[in-house]
Amino acid sequence: MSALKTEFTGEKGDLFALALRTGLLTVVTLGIYRFWQKTRLRRWYWSSVRPGGMPFEYTGTPQEKLMGFLVAVIVLAGYLALVNIAGMFVAVRLSTSAPDIVMVAAACAPIALVPVVFVARYRARRYILSRTSWLGVRFGMDAGAWGYAWRACMYWLLTLLTLGLFWPLKTFQLEKYLTDRSWYGTARFRQHGNGLMLYGLAIPFFLGIWGTIGVVAQSLLTGNVAWLWWMLITLPLAGLGGIYFRVASVRALAGLKELGDGMEFDLYPRTRTLLRIHIFGNILSGFLVSFVSPVVLGLVVGALYFAGQVTRDTLFNPPPNLAAFIAVLTWLTVFILFSVFRQVFVVFPSVRHVAETFVVEEPALLRGIRQRTREDGRDAGGFSEALDVGAAF
Repeated sequence: MSALKTEFTGEKGDLFALALRTGLLTVVTLGIYRFWQKTRLRRWYWSSVRPGGMPFEYTGTPQEKLMGFLVAVIVLAGYLALVNIAGMFVAVRLSTSAPDIVMVAAACAPIALVPVVFVARYRARRYILSRTSWLGVRFGMDAGAWGYAWRACMYWLLTLLTLGLFWPLKTFQLEKYLTDRSWYGTARFRQHGNGLMLYGLAIPFFLGIWGTIGVVAQSLLTGNVAWLWWMLITLPLAGLGGIYFRVASVRALAGLKELGDGMEFDLYPRTRTLLRIHIFGNILSGFLVSFVSPVVLGLVVGALYFAGQVTRDTLFNPPPNLAAFIAVLTWLTVFILFSVFRQVFVVFPSVRHVAETFVVEEPALLRGIRQRTREDGRDAGGFSEALDVGAAF
């Protein structure tokens, strides 16, 4: 059997209607409907991505997301309370010799959330995999969130201390940890390669970030602010180099993944294309919001005027309650419209581009893969929702 190429069958019009409808319901329900919104968007995207013409299926439910979120909020509240109490107790005991220690302890309290963020990301990925199936076979992932969290903390600390030098190694090691614990039915994924292979992809980023640090250091040592003009070159180089590395590393690592007895994959998204989509998509979204929002507000205020709820005098000199209503309506309109336009002009073309570059090699090996036992989903991505760290759509 030849390699399976991937089709993307979604239409912008359908996505626009879905995003607008679910966005309005999310606002009307004060955010509660967002669990249904996320579920419906995932189902739409999953069904649009079709390797070999056969779509993915997302089987998660909004009810389990809502319950996972509520449990996560309670657990996080208790965790933060204990951390703050313990930190302040130690700080007060030490404050006799160092009076400023209490302020330092209060400022450092958010650091306690860092490992929890990594745990949330791992569990969110595990939940999404457990609710994704293809050809009737479910994906899955082994437990290992805290193992991922301490590794992520360690590699991020090394990356910061070495001014970015450990970034390629961090990227490889964390991706290998995630991949080697992932399954498709009874077949395990494996990540081949090593961290050194990614260093060549990070050269533009290194030149940019180290060049920026060098320019700042030179300016401080010599007192010559003219050196700072070089940052007009080094900072964009660091930013573009970082974007290039993220896309290129995903492309490189995807080509070295293996499933089961030898099934391989190709994924070749283009940095230039994704960068263009994000830049022009966000600009277009902002422009459309600035154009459509006044029209929507004008229609609402006009309807209130003809209904006798506002007069010409109150319209140009609104009382506090009317001013508050207009302010809230403006914020909600901008929030909903920007979310919808960004979904259509940024997320949609990005997913389509990446999906259409995905190829499954040696698909004949799929015949030996059997169904996987359904996992309970743990917190259903609740921690990622509570911490707002993102979990795919």
